[in-house]
Amino acid sequence: MHRTRLAAAALAALIVGTGTSATPAGAAVDPSSSSGKASKAMAHIDIRVQVSPTSWSGDCARGHQFTFTAHISVLPRTKIRYRWIRSDNATAPVQELDFRLGPSTQAVGTTWWIGAPGTHWEAIEVLSPDSFVSQRASFHLQCTNRAAR
Repeated sequence: MHRTRLAAAALAALIVGTGTSATPAGAAVDPSSSSGKASKAMAHIDIRVQVSPTSWSGDCARGHQFTFTAHISVLPRTKIRYRWIRSDNATAPVQELDFRLGPSTQAVGTTWWIGAPGTHWEAIEVLSPDSFVSQRASFHLQCTNRAAR
């Protein structure tokens, strides 16, 4: 189990800046696999979350919009239930993706308009068939106006 956590942490560290991937709780990561896919009960769920831009500096009174995109891959093909979660504890409504008839990878997205300075993040929380949270896609917002500091 300790090796599994280390392998998952090493995988997450390798993809920082290019997105994030999720590993279900209790999943085994095969270190000999070049794909780095996580598995649990024969299910492979891979999530890569990205944010654009990763940093912004400007007038926080007007705020700025950050766009998040997640590429979710599921094998074998099944339905999943998920929601977006944020660093300010906000959660989006639960949504469902059906991979049974369409492609095994689907893209989903959301936006966040924010004017609070600091480092913030969003992630995907998968609710079924497994329950886990993806790695976070973080951004930094710096305010140039005095009132927002």
